[in-house]
Amino acid sequence: MTKQKNTTNNRKRLMFFWMLVFVPVFLFFIAMWGAKTGNLGFDPLPDLIELENPKSNLASEIITADGKIIGKYFFQNRTNVKYEDLSPFLVDALIATEDERYRTHSGIDLRGLVRAVANLGQAGGASTITQQLAKMMFEHKAKNLIERIKQKLQEQILAVELEKRYTKDEIITMYYNQFDFIYNAVGIKSAARVYFNKTPIELDIEEAAVLVGMAKNPSRYNPKRFPENAMKRREVVFAQMKRSELITQEEYDSLRVLPIVLNYQAVDHREGIAPYFRETLRLKIQKMFKEKDADSNYIYAKSDGKPYDIYKDGLKIFTTINSRMQKHAEFAVEEYIAKTLQGQFDRHLKRYRTNRYPYDGSHKGISKKQYLSLLKSSKEKTPRYRILAGKECFNCGRRGSKNVKKEGKYYVCQANTDDCGKKRWATNKDSIDIIFDKKIQMKVFAHSGAIDTLLSPNDSIKYYKTFLHTGLMSVDPHTGYIKAWVGGVNYEQFAYDHVTSTRQVGSTFKPFVYVTAIQNGYSPCYEVPNTKITFNKGEFGLLKDWTPRNADGVYNGCHVSLKYALANSMNTITAWIMKQFGPEAVMQQARNMGIKNKLDPVPSLCLGVADLSVYEMVGANATFANKGVYIEPTMFTRIEDKHGNVIMDVNPETKEAMSEETAYLMLDLMKGIVQGEYNKCMGDNMKERGKKGIYTNGTGVRLRGTISKSRPYVGHHYPIAGKTGTTNNQSDGWFMGLTPDLVTGVWVGADERAVRFATISMGQGANTALPVWGYYMQKVKADKKLNYPDKDFEKPDKPLSMELDCIKYNLMNNGGGDFGSEPQEY
Repeated sequence: MTKQKNTTNNRKRLMFFWMLVFVPVFLFFIAMWGAKTGNLGFDPLPDLIELENPKSNLASEIITADGKIIGKYFFQNRTNVKYEDLSPFLVDALIATEDERYRTHSGIDLRGLVRAVANLGQAGGASTITQQLAKMMFEHKAKNLIERIKQKLQEQILAVELEKRYTKDEIITMYYNQFDFIYNAVGIKSAARVYFNKTPIELDIEEAAVLVGMAKNPSRYNPKRFPENAMKRREVVFAQMKRSELITQEEYDSLRVLPIVLNYQAVDHREGIAPYFRETLRLKIQKMFKEKDADSNYIYAKSDGKPYDIYKDGLKIFTTINSRMQKHAEFAVEEYIAKTLQGQFDRHLKRYRTNRYPYDGSHKGISKKQYLSLLKSSKEKTPRYRILAGKECFNCGRRGSKNVKKEGKYYVCQANTDDCGKKRWATNKDSIDIIFDKKIQMKVFAHSGAIDTLLSPNDSIKYYKTFLHTGLMSVDPHTGYIKAWVGGVNYEQFAYDHVTSTRQVGSTFKPFVYVTAIQNGYSPCYEVPNTKITFNKGEFGLLKDWTPRNADGVYNGCHVSLKYALANSMNTITAWIMKQFGPEAVMQQARNMGIKNKLDPVPSLCLGVADLSVYEMVGANATFANKGVYIEPTMFTRIEDKHGNVIMDVNPETKEAMSEETAYLMLDLMKGIVQGEYNKCMGDNMKERGKKGIYTNGTGVRLRGTISKSRPYVGHHYPIAGKTGTTNNQSDGWFMGLTPDLVTGVWVGADERAVRFATISMGQGANTALPVWGYYMQKVKADKKLNYPDKDFEKPDKPLSMELDCIKYNLMNNGGGDFGSEPQEY
């Protein structure tokens, strides 16, 4: 009986033993099945194909014509690399530090796992490089212990699958492409650029060790935030490399004491070169990606029919910008506008200060009513006012995405993109006015650096209106490729782009008038008397008589050639030409040269009353240097997808706007602006008025002067065609400068047209915009890598039908005498 009882107990113990063995094993396999298939409460496994061909979060790169990456568009700053793009130091250091048996295991290191369990995790982590890669594939971190256990099981499965599907080198590459090194540096390519301003293959061993050290904890061992922690962690990496015999004891001793030398490059769309260009380019490409064909299909679509996403699809955008020329252009703006002209403008405003500061309160300026209206409009655009007035949420505050409504005494945020729903007490108008008049401590922008000061919000509005702004664009006239683009003085503070925005162009419009005359057979040497020209009421639709005036107020009857008239920007002669052909003919000529903004068919169009952009004006003037053929200015040449396939080629608009001879004749006219044109009568007339008799003159002749302390931007002794421009009351200053292979336009002015220089000598384009061009071209010409030689414009192969030497022309047509005949009565 006892024996039978013992036998039964033994069987129970044996059964219990096997249950202890098999049940956990069975449950483990059931759990692994659930983890692999996404059943039993497990989430589906991440897609392995996504590692090789990620569907999202690949940054698009902006690449210059000379191969420099000047920016990226991204939600996540990640750009993939290939294994051969990795420095051997990166590979060796990672394996030695994170997974020394990486080359021999199959995704799971059993020895490391046993050691970790036996030592309760104190002897080192059990995760292999492959498992760490598997962990990166999960979009969301585990929120609790149960989720972490589930995720850990799935990591094991993924690691084994990865090892089956990919080589060791491919896994290393995918690991480095996925790892987030923080500071907008996802992936090793971005990390190498952000921390050391290098490519991954260029990293030295001590730099590679820093980045590998971050693999343990990118925040704690970040060399920018915690350099001491990063130093200690780097030493661990070197120790592991020595242990694996990748470096010698001597190398270890010398490497461990080296300082960490960062070359930190913040990834921010507001920083780096060409920020205005990059933003305009982004808007242009996004607009193109939304275009559809007649069947409502996206013109630029991926294989699934969806449009490309500039932030996620890892595109390569090959721009026309030259990085060296861009830097030269930005230097020119900084050197003249920020360091020279702004200071002069500040002193000028104080000298001519009125009770309507900073606006022009003189007899030519604005009324008190206009002044108060301008201030009110400016105040109501500020975030401070919008929040106080309930037009913008104080909590989330994104313009255009919020509808804030008044509800009793509260403003309630009605966010349509999140669940903000914050309330704030309403503020009445009188209270807002008191707030805006009260002085508070604030930090304001200055070119020399931010200034801590005590100002009222109203005073700060006036302060920011005193800043001068600029737009500069430089283009290759033969290709239309834009080489440099500066949209303002400081993108972070003033993001409005003055290359694409419109302002009154003044006398820079006059070449459109003169080319109309040349197209219709007038010689550049044709003479017109310098007398007042009146357009009578009813002529060309005028409601009253209009008589334009010359800037110098001189109407002496001297005969002047078209060349002299354009060189000295004489309004009377320009008006005379307009009277011969009418506004419609001039407008058509401007349209042929790429002008697309509104032009009114009025006689005053000839003096530049139209509002046009730097972009349009440079493109149009480039027509002269391109033998009469207009080419639309081009920002980029092509776009490639992440696989290198071309998805977009750019074919700019081209149009023959004039004959090659006409273009050459116009260049000859416009060269007079810089080299000056001769007229004895005009020079003698100056003597009679008690001034120095100057027989050869042009509005841009200072460019050919001798470099001095007051004019360091001059000394340009090579063929230049150009045109200065100044608008009414000196609100805008322009200069268009043309050389055979480069056409550049510059605009300068304040945001508000009523904020301006009070005198023509200070506010004219020759003093505000021309110097920027001068500084820019000094740099371009001195840069041997750019190769812009001092050559003249190419003459047409066919003989010219007109004489360009006006003395010879005068002898042939007027029977002799010095050029510039005596005054006559008209």
